[in-house]
Amino acid sequence: MLFDPRLRRLDEERVEVPQGFRADMNTRGVIYVDTLLEGGLDEKTVSQVANVAMLPGIVGDSLAMPDVHMGYGFTIGGVAAFDLDSGVISPGGVGYDIN
Repeated sequence: MLFDPRLRRLDEERVEVPQGFRADMNTRGVIYVDTLLEGGLDEKTVSQVANVAMLPGIVGDSLAMPDVHMGYGFTIGGVAAFDLDSGVISPGGVGYDIN
């Protein structure tokens, strides 16, 4: 059972973080997680999926893979694409541990 009533199960593999979850979201978030792993989602992880959806120039959805967990800005297991001209490059999305 999802802990936050604003989240919505789209199907057996996906949970939606709707665009209205946060006021400034430019798109929705989609977390790929089945009902067995759903209990492992925490508020901070879902919040980071929403944060990525607020970044300028995001193209498509803010995505999170089944191994999602809290990171530094982006979730670990988060995926997002950004417009070349209006988007951003986020070190949190690339990874601080990769030199």
